[in-house]
Amino acid sequence: RRSPAKGVWVNSSSWVRIPPSPLFLGRDPVLPCISGGVAEWSNALVLKTSVPSGTGGSNPSPSAMQARHLFLGLDLGTSGLRGIVATAAGSIAAEARADFPRNTIDPRDWWSALTRVTQAIARKLERQKHRLQGLAIASTSGTLLCADNTGTAQALAIMYYDPRAQAEADELEAMGHSGPYRFSASFSLPKALWVQRHRPGLFQRTTRLCHPADWLTYQVTGEFVSDYANALKMGYDLQRKVWPAWIDASIRARLPDVVAPGVVIGYISDRISVELGLAAGLPVVAGATDGVASAIASGLRHAGDYSTALGTTLIFKGLSSHAVQGPSLYSHKLPGGLWLPGGASNTGAGWIQEWFPGHDPRMLDHQARALLPTPHISYPLTRRGERFPFADAGVRGFVSPAKDVLSRYASCLQGTAFVERLAYEVLDAAAGTADGAVYATGGGSRSDIWMQCRADACHRIMHRVACPEAAMGAAVLAAAGTYFGALPSAVEHMTRTTRTFEPSPQLGYDDAYARFVESLSIQHITDGA
Repeated sequence: RRSPAKGVWVNSSSWVRIPPSPLFLGRDPVLPCISGGVAEWSNALVLKTSVPSGTGGSNPSPSAMQARHLFLGLDLGTSGLRGIVATAAGSIAAEARADFPRNTIDPRDWWSALTRVTQAIARKLERQKHRLQGLAIASTSGTLLCADNTGTAQALAIMYYDPRAQAEADELEAMGHSGPYRFSASFSLPKALWVQRHRPGLFQRTTRLCHPADWLTYQVTGEFVSDYANALKMGYDLQRKVWPAWIDASIRARLPDVVAPGVVIGYISDRISVELGLAAGLPVVAGATDGVASAIASGLRHAGDYSTALGTTLIFKGLSSHAVQGPSLYSHKLPGGLWLPGGASNTGAGWIQEWFPGHDPRMLDHQARALLPTPHISYPLTRRGERFPFADAGVRGFVSPAKDVLSRYASCLQGTAFVERLAYEVLDAAAGTADGAVYATGGGSRSDIWMQCRADACHRIMHRVACPEAAMGAAVLAAAGTYFGALPSAVEHMTRTTRTFEPSPQLGYDDAYARFVESLSIQHITDGA
């Protein structure tokens, strides 16, 4: 088998070098912040049939061949690591999760969680684990880890939400780069520049600047390789497929080779296989960020479609034929020629607990149904400042002055849908797309009433996704690289929806939306003055 990173043919049972167990040396730690080429993935290529309304999706029935092959996806999140084993037909064969201290910055916790998950999955599969064909790892985007040549962590990680590198982000953005994004403190390159300037001893000991997925992949394969979903926030040039020359040379020398998500990077060694409970020689495929992996798991497949996660916040990723740039927008790249432009709003479902504590949301949903669409206008932003579909650090949310709880609740359901509609208008205008379907994930997608409200308010078909987990997206990538040969085919066969909500145009939504946008504009102008 060939290592894409090294270009060497090897026997799978004696795969190159054996990485050591990950250690933390503990010297000069970075302290946690105290304050808070192939055919285009197109409609004609991928979709042979449309996704019908109702349940079941459009996937073919699992064949005996598909059922025999299994693929493992791992997702390192903020508070734990999840693993999903899926068949080539998209059925879940096994899953496991290991939690660690929330917001941990100690890589030892990550490795411990990974081994616990893989061992648990091996036990669940029992004699079937030989059917595993590939493994891929997804992780949080923008988190930075400093390691040496052996893969040993030299300090605690700097998490994606750590704001310490804002000055470095502003400096990088002022350089006039050509990337499809705007640098922020959540990116990994500003963090690397911060380490170089403020922790010179740590920087000197560091020979590997990597993301969590890169580091974990190194631990199981001995290959220091990243994927270009993770590499984007390190400044990787997705168009030319190189680390650009404007990145500081000493930082650039510490960066990994980069491959497309879904490319086989290496194979599990004999020694590590014992620790993981998995077979030696199992192919390890390049993964992606958790957001990209979740978008893949959602099943979006037409240019103009959106994968929208409605959780505490509201996160958008669309499918486009080209990179899209704009305020608060950045574009990830997918194998096959398409891009994932997206943005994230500070609104979402967080207002339910903040503004309606002690109430049962399911009961409120049911009772508010008759009030939709409502003339009452709310912008359900629970904290000051918005990122997308417009950027305004001073904007504040507002709730309808209606006296009864149900009217206010209904207006917030509707207001979230209006933020979503405005986001699609901004994204469509930037990408040159229109009227795409929405593949909905997150806790908010579980409510039938809210899903129908969103479909009606946005004038878009809304699909509820069967398994939108990032670990499932990683499993799809593992299958793409080892079985299907291309990501579009893996997405088509392994993802499905459980229900579709067709929009029912109602003039009440359009009238209320016009007043919602006007209210936002007035506040923006007033705050700006």
